Amino acid sequence: MRVSGTISAALAIAVGLVSTGCQTNAEYQAGVDRDLDGRLARFNGSTMAVFIAQTGLVPANAYPVGSGRVFVIDGPPVYVTLPATQVTPSVTRSSACRLLVTTARAGERNTADDWEIVGLQRSGPCNRLPV
Repeated sequence: MRVSGTISAALAIAVGLVSTGCQTNAEYQAGVDRDLDGRLARFNGSTMAVFIAQTGLVPANAYPVGSGRVFVIDGPPVYVTLPATQVTPSVTRSSACRLLVTTARAGERNTADDWEIVGLQRSGPCNRLPV
């Protein structure tokens, strides 16, 4: 009886360790997203000049909104290839990260120093952004 009690206790500990050590892909991606959101949030209150200097990311476009502008930054493309099977050919898809940097006017001129970041939104595969 004592041996089986020891075995079941060891089994319970092993199951507990395995279940706490496992992480699903969704949990991993949520952690990566939280980390990236935190790194991007540190630019709130900075100017576009600081953002560009620290990240090397340059806006491709901008459009006016309310009391400011939204700067559009397109990241480099990421390619994913699904291998061929017996019934389908291989397929390669590309997608890119897109950042929308919402700013408010902080100066009279229209230079990067005159736009203060008030928010950032992202879409696409942004995990590799240099931020």
